[in-house]
Amino acid sequence: MKTLHLLRHAKTIDGLLHGTDHARFLTPRGVGAAKALAEHLTATNFAVDRVFCSTARRARETYELLAPALHGAAVAFRDRLYLVEASDLLEFIHGLPDKAESVLIIGHNPGLHRIAVDLCKGAVDGKAEDLTALKEKFPTGALCSLQFDIAQWRNVEAGSGTLTGFLRPKTLTGE
Repeated sequence: MKTLHLLRHAKTIDGLLHGTDHARFLTPRGVGAAKALAEHLTATNFAVDRVFCSTARRARETYELLAPALHGAAVAFRDRLYLVEASDLLEFIHGLPDKAESVLIIGHNPGLHRIAVDLCKGAVDGKAEDLTALKEKFPTGALCSLQFDIAQWRNVEAGSGTLTGFLRPKTLTGE
């Protein structure tokens, strides 16, 4: 059994007023949402074996705010996760280390949204509304959790995952 968590970076400044897209940073609202998510993860004993994060400033800042809740899980920053397309993200997932049973990927839309929807075959009991919400939108700061009945990451394929959760910032912060 493998678990994949996909986290879209928290809310960022709009546009390129402060440099390149890669250098965009979190807004106060994004910082608050990431802190609220970290508190939730801590309270629910969230655990992952590995974290892979885009090198974009907004993704790194999101990771830094969550890091205390990740209990020292090894992190790797990867340029290839910056604005990655869904097909390339699936290739990345196929290359994840099989020793890792639970992995968190922090990245960007539209790739995260597309891969999350593509991988879902359905949702666990009580999560049908989450699946509907996921199909509609993957907002900044949202965390999607998928479970796969596989032993090796290379066996992840379209329609092979079960949605076990889709946590959106507004659920935690009311914003």
